[in-house]
Amino acid sequence: MRKALELHWPTALAGAACSGLALANVVSLDLVSGAALAAAALVAVGLLRGGWRVAALGLALALLGLTWGSLRVDALGESLLEARIGDVGSVELVTTQAARTSSFATRVVAVTRTFDGRPLSERVLLSLPAGRAPPRGAVVSASVSVAEPREPSGDDGFDERRWLARQGIHVVLKAASWRQVGRRGGIPGLGDEVRERVARAVASGTDGVQRGIVLGVVLGEDEGLPTATRDDFRASGLTHLLAVSGQNVAFIVGGVHALGWLLRLSRVLTELATLAAIGGYVLAVGWQPSVVRAGIAGGLVSLAWLAARPSDRWHFLVLGALVLLGWAPTTLLEPGFQLSFAAVLAIFVAVPWLRRVVDGYPIPVALGDTLAVAFACGVATAPIVLYQFDRAPLYTVPANVLAFPAVPAILGLGLLAGATSPVSPGAAAALAWLAGWAAAWLDLVARLIARLPSAQVGPRGAAVVAVGLLAGALATRLPRRRISAWGPAAALLAGGAAAACVVAWYGLRPAAAWTEPGGLRVTFLDVGQGDAALLETKSARVLVDQGPPEAGVAGQLERMGVRSLSALVLTHPQRDHVGGAADVLRRLRVGVVLDPGLAVTGPEREEAIAAARERHVPVRVVRSGDEFRVGGLVLRVLWPDDPGTPSEDPNLGAVVLLASFGETDVLLPADAESDVTERLAIGEVEILKVAHHGSEDPGLDEELRSLRPRVAVISCGRGNDYGHPRPETLAALAASPGLSLFRTDVDGRVVVESDGRRLRVTAAG
Repeated sequence: MRKALELHWPTALAGAACSGLALANVVSLDLVSGAALAAAALVAVGLLRGGWRVAALGLALALLGLTWGSLRVDALGESLLEARIGDVGSVELVTTQAARTSSFATRVVAVTRTFDGRPLSERVLLSLPAGRAPPRGAVVSASVSVAEPREPSGDDGFDERRWLARQGIHVVLKAASWRQVGRRGGIPGLGDEVRERVARAVASGTDGVQRGIVLGVVLGEDEGLPTATRDDFRASGLTHLLAVSGQNVAFIVGGVHALGWLLRLSRVLTELATLAAIGGYVLAVGWQPSVVRAGIAGGLVSLAWLAARPSDRWHFLVLGALVLLGWAPTTLLEPGFQLSFAAVLAIFVAVPWLRRVVDGYPIPVALGDTLAVAFACGVATAPIVLYQFDRAPLYTVPANVLAFPAVPAILGLGLLAGATSPVSPGAAAALAWLAGWAAAWLDLVARLIARLPSAQVGPRGAAVVAVGLLAGALATRLPRRRISAWGPAAALLAGGAAAACVVAWYGLRPAAAWTEPGGLRVTFLDVGQGDAALLETKSARVLVDQGPPEAGVAGQLERMGVRSLSALVLTHPQRDHVGGAADVLRRLRVGVVLDPGLAVTGPEREEAIAAARERHVPVRVVRSGDEFRVGGLVLRVLWPDDPGTPSEDPNLGAVVLLASFGETDVLLPADAESDVTERLAIGEVEILKVAHHGSEDPGLDEELRSLRPRVAVISCGRGNDYGHPRPETLAALAASPGLSLFRTDVDGRVVVESDGRRLRVTAAG
């Protein structure tokens, strides 16, 4: 250890500063205290000798890193616009990233220049109508409303608020229209020009998915890819190819050196050209952890050669982390940072060992190196992928081996197309066309691998794979003559172990895959005497009530392939509605819990709130007038308007929810009957969940004349003690013209699907 410290003390000191910066995410140290503690450590440097002096200096740098990191975290947490949420004003801002578009909106990160004519520099998320999007670096003028980031949403309960806060973004500026009034200049503007030149050149020879893949590999811009293609790349373990990595910088450095050799340039000119190429590429791509890290490492290697200084890859890696964390310590929490550094560490540590393992086998050197890198990176990044995204690709090694030949071709041809476009647009189009063919190969590999059985595994499947890999690693450590001495017994044991792994794999394999709805899908689960309705779109899942505990709603959802929820709604604290909520919260990932916060409560509701706190799931109290938009679904809370009293019937305060998708409206009144809903301005709806399991409701006739639903569903248990649904209720529903009635006690699970206008109903019974 002492010898290593003597040889690598600069790296150790830079690592100490990085540790202080990283610690700033959980511990805060003010400027005065930090300076005082660092000064004390520096005094110790003068008093100590040998390794202790280096340790004291490392402590001083760690304290300085913690102090600086605390200041940066505080700065990222400040927002002047946060105090103006709900206000409307005129703004001028500069877009700093490529816009991401969907069928519903265009969203782009920007920095404000002025707000209502006053200078104001603050990072924001600009939300625009779907359609034309401003390019990166555009100066935009618009009239905006200041809003909060949306609540956790999407398939995995993605917490946009927390993600944006780590980038220093605390508000969303919503604009109905915008106009571009200029472009930013300076060095960032030069990067924008390089990026646009490459994008135009690529577009001249490719289109559709191929163009999106080329832009993803060359510029890290996957916004133009269809969702299905992005899903294929994710399932096959090739997503990193669409987010610029250190591999791209390595290819650029290799290309410049090859060009220098062909042109017989001196080493000095070649290194200077390498520095210029790396700088231009980093500017064009933007601030991405992987490319910044690789750019710093590549630049330092060239500078080390020019200065005739020795180079140390570990030192360059730590300096890259130092720059990224020094700018924003919260970068440590980003998946891109974690995956990038984990992959590089795996290459440094594991790849040399893996090369020795395959040495001697009849495998070409290039293929052996590719296998070693793919295996090491796949194993090292799998835990991070599982933690961040809950699913990890199983076939990442063969996928990356098959994809590897296409990546340098796409990168080189795409960059050459951008470089030649001002001189010869025709040649640029031809180069882009060739890059498109290489991109087609990548698309084919991603689609084929993504469709293999169990292409993605959850934590349980990953555990089985890890055990198998560990057994294989142990087997390679056994002496060959000892293995041969076992003879038939060794073969029998190996066969038994393989059979056990297969059995374990099938026994622990992940639940069924989730089927994506074409539009809106409302599933009324069969929970006996209770309520549970799941609303799904392509990018949202909302569970309204969770039935009684014995209904096993969490298990039902898992068998449907549902492993996460955008939101979970507790309509009111009664066992038949929220009894299964705690189990759902403990077994599935939930973005947010919506609760009416009534004065009256119950043990099942309290258990659910406690489970939410254990899992760090935010709980939001809802009132009439609240509105939530997620994945094309609009949820409007119509009731309650206050918490009521502890002695009040909780049915009178139950959440009444109106869900809208296109022209389809779904009314979910829980147990709130017409004595509550008649006071609400609802209008006509297409789907009605009949209140209170079909109990007698004197005002139901009048309500049906107002609502005029096309589909009604009663959620109740077979042979229940309450006599639900009551004959009077069934008679009222039968008298409603054009109404189709379904009951979970007769029809089982009821599924209603809509494309925004038309309805289709299927029932299990």
